[in-house]
Amino acid sequence: MTNNLLILGAGVDRTAGIDFPLANTLLRDINRYLDSEGKGVDAALRGMIPNLRFSVNSMIARVVNEITDREIHQQKAMVERVRQAINGLSEDEELFRKHGELIIKLFEKLAIVTEQGQIGSDMEQLIRDVFPKDANELIDSDNILDIHKLSLSDTFKAVLKRTLRMWLDREDHPIAAALGADMLNIETLLVERFLGFYNDKISGIKSYLYIAWVLWAYLVHRQNGVLKRYIPNALPFYCGIPDGVKAITLNYTSFLELKVGARSAISFHGGLAEYVRMDTRDLLPIEPITGCDPETFLREIIAPNVDLRNGDPTRQKHVIPAFVPPLRLKPILSHRYIQLWAKASGWIQEAERIVVVGYSFNNADEHFNDIIRQHRDCRIDIVVPEATSDQFLARMEKVFRIARDQYNTVQVQGVPARQAASVRLIPARASDVDLSRLFEIAATTT
Repeated sequence: MTNNLLILGAGVDRTAGIDFPLANTLLRDINRYLDSEGKGVDAALRGMIPNLRFSVNSMIARVVNEITDREIHQQKAMVERVRQAINGLSEDEELFRKHGELIIKLFEKLAIVTEQGQIGSDMEQLIRDVFPKDANELIDSDNILDIHKLSLSDTFKAVLKRTLRMWLDREDHPIAAALGADMLNIETLLVERFLGFYNDKISGIKSYLYIAWVLWAYLVHRQNGVLKRYIPNALPFYCGIPDGVKAITLNYTSFLELKVGARSAISFHGGLAEYVRMDTRDLLPIEPITGCDPETFLREIIAPNVDLRNGDPTRQKHVIPAFVPPLRLKPILSHRYIQLWAKASGWIQEAERIVVVGYSFNNADEHFNDIIRQHRDCRIDIVVPEATSDQFLARMEKVFRIARDQYNTVQVQGVPARQAASVRLIPARASDVDLSRLFEIAATTT
């Protein structure tokens, strides 16, 4: 029997009927959840975490104040996203256009200050000519101006804060969406705050506890809503997974395991159904996760297992959801993750056919990308809407070392796709492909 392997990314849970948000809009949806069904969750967490200073307004203020900490290429990337939003506006959206132009001009001014503060090659050569013996000692920085120590004006900060607030409060503001999706990305917040467990920073630990459990509660709430509408065998997209296929998911949801069973599924980044005690690294189950009431679980199970009274973080007790933060270097939440990742690597090595759906091979998942990179002897089909874009082709060159000019145009299930060697790139949504046919075609196509 052919060894088939399915790999699932975030795009799968975007399928109509499931409709989970992507990471770049999660924070906005969570904020609305906390103002409605999630009020009890917020109260339970604030009761569990004494003197918690985290709030949406404080978060916005912090990310705005830290704009100068961003590298110049990151600032330019934000400007480019705003430009793309402007390009997508219609003629009657003039106010949005002006808002976007204002944001761009503000960041361009900041970029000018940053770039003018750099030591150029001409200045470096002059220093070496004047001080030939001490040049290396004198040139201890790339800049003559430390942009990170500069403070933004009240005008700059006020414009950014109001724009980000607009993104949280409304859905019809494309400029605010372009900025908010970058500056208020919940995965970035998780990474920044998770470091508190390594540098013993209590404020970071408290913020991580709150953000991670709020995310968990929101996802459980959304998952419960989907499972009320569908039984596992009728879940959109998942119902089309053929029998006998092993599958790895990079999502936190439980949909895959409910469909194919625990023995045939691996949740590479952890999931909703477990939590971790950080001092002992015990991985504990949440049973049953289906139908779990987040507020009740937080009050009755989690709160008694969290103790922050001691001022020394190493003597506190923390439990967190079993999410592996999206760091390129994966933190080991529990020894069981070492076993899990080794098992996933084994499945990939043994696979004769691999179909990847809804996963974009982002840099934050380089740990997983490297596992796939080591195994290219089988046919690999990659299904994402942007599969044939220049940006995605550049990403594929890094992962599979296939230059973009090596791809040929082919037809897959009526979709113009690209193929090079054993890799096919299929620009389609998860719901647009027949998985059974993909696996069958992969067996016969040469």
